[in-house]
Amino acid sequence: MAPRPNPYAFPLKVEEYAARPVPSLEEWRTMWKAWDLVTTKMIPADALMEQPIPLRNPLKFYVGHIPTFEDIHLTRATGRPPTEPAYYAQIFERGIDPDVDDPTQCHDHSELPTVWPSLSEMLDYRGKVKLRIKSLYESGEAYEDRCIGRALWVGYEHEGLHLETFLYMTILSPRQLPPPGIPRPDFAGMAEKAAAERVENQWFVIPEQEFTIGYEDPESDGGPDRFFAWDNEREPYDVAVPSFEAQARPISVGEYAKYLVDTGSDKIPALWIKFERNTNPDAVRETCDHNNVPSALDVFISQHGMRTVWGPIPLSQALDWAATASYKELAAYAGWAGAHIPTMNEVRSIHEYVERQRGAPESSINKTFHTDPNAIFVDLTGTNVGLQNFHPMPVTQNGGRLCGLGDFGGAWEWSHTLFAPHPGFRPMGIYPGYSGKRDGVSPANNTLED
Repeated sequence: MAPRPNPYAFPLKVEEYAARPVPSLEEWRTMWKAWDLVTTKMIPADALMEQPIPLRNPLKFYVGHIPTFEDIHLTRATGRPPTEPAYYAQIFERGIDPDVDDPTQCHDHSELPTVWPSLSEMLDYRGKVKLRIKSLYESGEAYEDRCIGRALWVGYEHEGLHLETFLYMTILSPRQLPPPGIPRPDFAGMAEKAAAERVENQWFVIPEQEFTIGYEDPESDGGPDRFFAWDNEREPYDVAVPSFEAQARPISVGEYAKYLVDTGSDKIPALWIKFERNTNPDAVRETCDHNNVPSALDVFISQHGMRTVWGPIPLSQALDWAATASYKELAAYAGWAGAHIPTMNEVRSIHEYVERQRGAPESSINKTFHTDPNAIFVDLTGTNVGLQNFHPMPVTQNGGRLCGLGDFGGAWEWSHTLFAPHPGFRPMGIYPGYSGKRDGVSPANNTLED
């Protein structure tokens, strides 16, 4: 019997996920269903005041932040009154993201309330904002007024970004619940299959390339009906990247575990756990040769697990996933391995090289307005993005081919480049706080690529 389709999965083909610049009402419904799932069904209501990441706001903040952010932008774009209670804009407009090395360094943010609205009040407010969004499609303004369309686009993409971060935060909570209606995966079976399909992580030569980063979006409300861009995606500029070598695929969990054992480090990534005692008696037998005494690596693996939305699983069942860790942790691994985390331009050069081989157009076309989604978006069929699964997928089978966009099994790519203004940078007029208020170079934020 074929597995039941995941009802929360987002489409992966360009003509479906980027059919036009303004998200459709059906796309909003898909987003709302996923957001309601992770915020109301995968964490108990009485756990929403938890702070799984101590330097971030309580989970409950984000339940209010999403509809408030959308309403602020719709109020600006339409010139109409805000949704009541209007004071939500004072407490839910912007979250916090301090410097992890110096938490006193933090951008402007909303002051948290001394008395929080009840969850039912916040969900009622969200319902009213949803109705406001629906009305803009019913009236035709969503597509006829580019100012309103841009506000809808920025709200939709913002909700998608927070959907991912909220899920990451809740997975760090002991109160996390699995997605209802989604069967628990056969992690042991998947691990066995992945181990049998492992390919050595080969090195590939990326040729010297010249290409364009970013694309044109003057943030005006006139035509044509072109695609929008965030401030860190515009304006287009050319780069020349010398030839370099890169491994085919990301570092795996198993490779990172070996690094920790070889260096004697006991600092594990946030998504890993150490069992208080060996609660998985088969773990050593799973990871070592039956005829040999378990190695130090085998023992280490048997003592650790990986967090999932179904609870911790033995690390032995996640060895072929991409290693997800902080920049500092992965940069230390790269140094130990005699390599380095690629710069943003090197990451882009890898993507450019791979996507050109797949038939993607030359990036130089990004210097003009885009009305064709295929000019800036790629077919993601076969990748583990957009909630295709609620867990990572193996990457070690890809050691013989260079990975491109979306090929990291559900993980983001770190780059060595600090987040800083690029040539021609200017803040978004409708949302200057996105990148524009991060003064100069941000030593606390390396650039991430997806």
